[in-house]
Amino acid sequence: MYELVRLKVSGFRGFVREKEFVFDQPVVLLFGENHRGKSSTLNAVEWCLFGDECVGKKTGIRERVGWEIANRTQGDVIVTTEFAGPKGIYKIVREQSVARKRGAQKVSALLPDGSQVQGDDAEYLLRALFRSSFQDFMTTVYQHQEAIRAILTQEPRDRNDAIDRLLGLSPYREILKGIVATNLEQAVNGMDGKREDFRGRCEQAIRTLDNLLSEERAKALTDGITHEEMTEQGALHRAGEIAKAVESLAKELGVVGFKMKIPADFKEIADFREWVKTQTDLLWAQAPDVQKQQALATERAKLVTVKANYEAIIADETLERNNKVDFVKQFGDEATLDRAAKETKQGTDQLEHRIGQTNARANLVREATEYLGEFAPEATKGQCPLCGADAPELLSHLQAEWEEKIKAEVEGLERQREESRTKLGNIQSLVTQLRTLNTKLEKAGSRRQKGAGEVAAALGRKVGQEDDPLALLSKQLRQIDLELQATNHAIGKKRNNISAIYEKSGKLRAIHEILSHELKKNGIESIWNTREFTELEKALNEACQLAEDIKAIKSALAEAAREEAKAKIHAAEAALDKYFCCIAKHPAIPGLVMEVTEDRRTGLNSYNFKSKDGTDPTPILSQGDLNCLAISLFLGLSEATGETQRFGFLMLDDPTQSLGSEMKGELVKVLEDIASRRKLIIATPDAEFKNLLTVGITRSKATYKFADWNEKTGPQVTGAT
Repeated sequence: MYELVRLKVSGFRGFVREKEFVFDQPVVLLFGENHRGKSSTLNAVEWCLFGDECVGKKTGIRERVGWEIANRTQGDVIVTTEFAGPKGIYKIVREQSVARKRGAQKVSALLPDGSQVQGDDAEYLLRALFRSSFQDFMTTVYQHQEAIRAILTQEPRDRNDAIDRLLGLSPYREILKGIVATNLEQAVNGMDGKREDFRGRCEQAIRTLDNLLSEERAKALTDGITHEEMTEQGALHRAGEIAKAVESLAKELGVVGFKMKIPADFKEIADFREWVKTQTDLLWAQAPDVQKQQALATERAKLVTVKANYEAIIADETLERNNKVDFVKQFGDEATLDRAAKETKQGTDQLEHRIGQTNARANLVREATEYLGEFAPEATKGQCPLCGADAPELLSHLQAEWEEKIKAEVEGLERQREESRTKLGNIQSLVTQLRTLNTKLEKAGSRRQKGAGEVAAALGRKVGQEDDPLALLSKQLRQIDLELQATNHAIGKKRNNISAIYEKSGKLRAIHEILSHELKKNGIESIWNTREFTELEKALNEACQLAEDIKAIKSALAEAAREEAKAKIHAAEAALDKYFCCIAKHPAIPGLVMEVTEDRRTGLNSYNFKSKDGTDPTPILSQGDLNCLAISLFLGLSEATGETQRFGFLMLDDPTQSLGSEMKGELVKVLEDIASRRKLIIATPDAEFKNLLTVGITRSKATYKFADWNEKTGPQVTGAT
């Protein structure tokens, strides 16, 4: 056997500066809180032995995905391990530089005789020397803490995956998962279904084309097309006749430089039909009579528009003139309204004058009355206070004068003045209305003159005051209509020739569609005999055979995985039962039996545990029991290797997860027994477990204490003590 006696680590994961560990005692403890570097110490051993094999998804360990080997501060990695073997010390060094890719690692081995090997030779030497794969190492030498955590799950699928990893069967599981994920059988069935769907759609298309051809041939016969014409030669012959008809039309229309096109092959018929339509329309547009017809129609439309506009202008002017005539009849013309306004203004001014005079007298009487009443009361005795003459009842007389005559007269004059002002306002409003009517009439006259100018422009001649624009327009329109009638008559015969061409083209289209549908039908029917379809059938058959082969391979791999699992479980069964019963001491489980079966859904291994009394222990297994199961299985597998195991040590990483104090004590007893046969390297953050190991294991021990970790120096390790 080969025992680990020394480890040097620099730049590996959490390590920055070089740290050296000496494993010269039967039991070595790595003790400290989590995230201090204990696991990285054990990882360094496996990386030195197996390099990239312990990194990534292929390991079956989830936390190894995206695993960083090089320390982010240090960069360069150097791990050195020394193993004591039958012939002496073997020194293994694995290096990785930040300047090189991970795949370009450098490994060397120094042998007891002083010779040294490097690179691939060194890798080969490690395999030959230790006779262990990475999976074997993880199964029987290094108890990784994630293997414990995964088995603690209550989900059977995850537990099966974890037990496969613990048994070193992850490669089988990953390959089988990959085969299941490809879903090749379903893909082949889908391909076969698509082929049959394609065949069905082709057969449906053939039936549809048969029905369509029957209808098209029957209609063609009704339209006067014979069976002989429903051929490629018949179609080309009819195309030649149409080409000559188009050429004759060009000559008849007087178009020069016309180039005739006759298809030489049936494939040209479609383009020829488009050419006939384009050329016919173009020839028709270029014909002198047609151009004249279009020019006359354009001229006529323009004159009709001008005539309608001028008629609207005349109607508008007539309306404005009638509105003024009606107004004058009712209210008078400008002179009448001006006279009425002047007379009303004079009457108003006179009333203003009279009101002024009356108001002056009224003011005099009012002031006299107030004076007599307040300052000359003797006037009430009949004597005038101004002249002393007799004036019997002077104050009463003045008051009566104001009340009976002057006041009434003032009010009457003011009422007449307001009536006169209102009348004057009405007359002024009528004057404004008449001016508006005059303005509208003038504008209508201007529009009529402008319209007459448009008529003159449309007719291309002068239109004088003595001319009637509407009569001139009507005369010109009658002349255009006569010319159009003559032109239309001349065009009619030529139009019949075009209709004949269109009719022949329609029959050519019917023949072309019949023949095209026949070609399409023949093309679909010939698919089954094509090289491409034959190759498709061959490829599909090969895919079916591949699916069967993969299915057989999957079955063989699943069977091999089960057989290997059964063999390993059988080899470890006695130790598994012994260790589980010793550590767990479950009162309801007298002994434990482990079985492996096939998961019918996935084909993967499924693991079941039974108590020796035949009951199912799973529902009563606690987290601690499951942890005992995982540790027992690992120790059992390690025990089962016996003399074939080349490594004389075990590495356990945090083995006491979920274990109570009693279970920890029992685990120490088991480890005491194993320490007599194998060197133990145990990493734990559990102070209770560390104390139990110190007291319970009688073999000599060394302890490395991982006190702290910092970014600049890495783990702070003291020991060994």
